[in-house]
Amino acid sequence: MSELQETIMRQNINSENLKVVSCTLNDLLETNFKAIPEAELKGQLIIPEYQRPYVWSEKQINRLLNDLIEFQADKSSDKPLYYLGSIILHKDGENLKIIDGQQRITTFLLIQKLNNPTFKSGVVHNNSISIKNVRRNLGYLKSIRDKEIFDFQDTDIIEQINLNKINVTLVVTSTDDLAYTFFETQNTGGVRLDGSDILKAHHLRAIPSRKIINYQARKWESIDSENVEYIVQQLTKIRFWDNRQWRHFPFYKDKKGIKEALIEEYTVNTKNDGEDVSYYYSAVKQEAGRLLQMHESNYKQLKQPLTDGNNTLDYIIDYIHLYKVLFNFDHDYRLPDEFYSFRDAVIHGKNGTLFLKELYEIAILAYVSRFGFFRLYEAALWLYRVIYSLRVSTGRNVREDSVFKFVYDNQLIDNILEVYTTDQLFHFLKKFRYEFNTDNAEDNKTKGKHLDTLKNYFGNLKEIKEYGENPKDFDRDFMITIANKIKELQDG
Repeated sequence: MSELQETIMRQNINSENLKVVSCTLNDLLETNFKAIPEAELKGQLIIPEYQRPYVWSEKQINRLLNDLIEFQADKSSDKPLYYLGSIILHKDGENLKIIDGQQRITTFLLIQKLNNPTFKSGVVHNNSISIKNVRRNLGYLKSIRDKEIFDFQDTDIIEQINLNKINVTLVVTSTDDLAYTFFETQNTGGVRLDGSDILKAHHLRAIPSRKIINYQARKWESIDSENVEYIVQQLTKIRFWDNRQWRHFPFYKDKKGIKEALIEEYTVNTKNDGEDVSYYYSAVKQEAGRLLQMHESNYKQLKQPLTDGNNTLDYIIDYIHLYKVLFNFDHDYRLPDEFYSFRDAVIHGKNGTLFLKELYEIAILAYVSRFGFFRLYEAALWLYRVIYSLRVSTGRNVREDSVFKFVYDNQLIDNILEVYTTDQLFHFLKKFRYEFNTDNAEDNKTKGKHLDTLKNYFGNLKEIKEYGENPKDFDRDFMITIANKIKELQDG
């Protein structure tokens, strides 16, 4: 039984809402003016606004061309056509929306354009990233055709490609929701979707206005960040690490589990009630008989319930931008220069601190969501002391499970988000205590290198052997150096 048949049976799909058609790629690309034989399927192929861009690179093109070359060279095969896999379409009036297959279809359209310059498919790319990649890949394919690429100099594969010799299975659905059932289940090659790709498509589809869909799609694509998936994972950890209803976030090696966690949190667990309500932290001050309301942060509460559509998209995009401001930008006028100097000099994820770096980023995101950029440098130092205590209080590199346990045992995220004032938070952080562990603390080992980083930035810390004799002195000295750094900023 094929994966496609298994999906149909598993989802118990009514055949009236689904057509499965076998045809040539040429038949598919001509549906704008000629129905596919035996299927009565006709319509203009289009790429929905909520689709991710065309992102194939030379790597995927090379793999496709090599597969075609191999197929042609296999004289023992009794298959007359090359099988490209399944293409998932949503029949929407006169349009055939490409739900899965954009990367392959676009690549063959570029090849067809080279072989037949007058060919017109009607498939239009409006996304700026797609347009850039289309131009780049068209140039690359032309170089292959002109024998300028070494790996393909002994073949005429571009000219030999005949769309009538390429077979596809069309899965045509009557609704976009059903199309995405297949979209999220099938893996037909190419660039595999991240969880962030799927949640973006889910919420764009929930927006009723085409104008707003275009706006949100452009806003998402303008992020131009290679670590969107990572940032969404960081947000998800914050939402999971709630001591009132703690949820385990999958370990970093469990890629499938992480993807499923993201999809469930931002598609299954979001509300579909049409409401777009966001929650912020505010304080009300009484002054001379007047009540003055003040937003303590411009950012939405991290653990708030989310609703399908604009609500979730705005939430995620806002925090992606905040992450870039905090950890990618060189300077933002709202943040003190001291924060950036500390970040660049100390926060690096080296010397056994990668998982601590990730936790530190989460803690800073949580702090800014609660208090904005108010007293950010102080928070950065005190949070660092608590979080990185794991690096110096144990005798080995910090493991991911120990970080999860540390957050749970100290209710770290809850204490950042649920205090009323920054002073309350700083009091909680200063009360934290630990002792120095000298195991693996020699100069050429990871802990020794970590301590060198601290001494270079903070100064006034003793040699490792002295802390071995008096383990409690390290934290005392470290707190004094932090207090001095904060005083320098206040006096300056």
